[in-house]
Amino acid sequence: SPLGSVFPRTIASAMIAFSAIHIVWHCFKPHPGEPPPSGSIPRRLLLGAIMLLWALLLRHVGFVVTSTTASLLLLLVANYDRWTPARAVGYVVGTLAVVGGLYSVFAFGLEVPLPTGILFLSHVEP
Repeated sequence: SPLGSVFPRTIASAMIAFSAIHIVWHCFKPHPGEPPPSGSIPRRLLLGAIMLLWALLLRHVGFVVTSTTASLLLLLVANYDRWTPARAVGYVVGTLAVVGGLYSVFAFGLEVPLPTGILFLSHVEP
């Protein structure tokens, strides 16, 4: 539908604009008394690389497979807690639920054509 195709572009544009504003604000605003950020630089770079690969492979591999794989990889890299079998199962089930829910909302509810790629066929053709 016409409204369904406007929604993702509007949200994406707003997210890009607000993210850029936040980055600029955080870089140039003085933060007296705040300790410098801590964390792993390689971990941050790997998170960015996973997101970049997700964006590049989305059209070729498809929404469901690429999003599920990227989400699980992001969880692997970003998780600081000890891994247990129950936690791993919870992450996989949660990831499948979130990706499946997003796919359902966009494909069926908003009728937005999602990238099908070579590994997954969608009922909505782009």
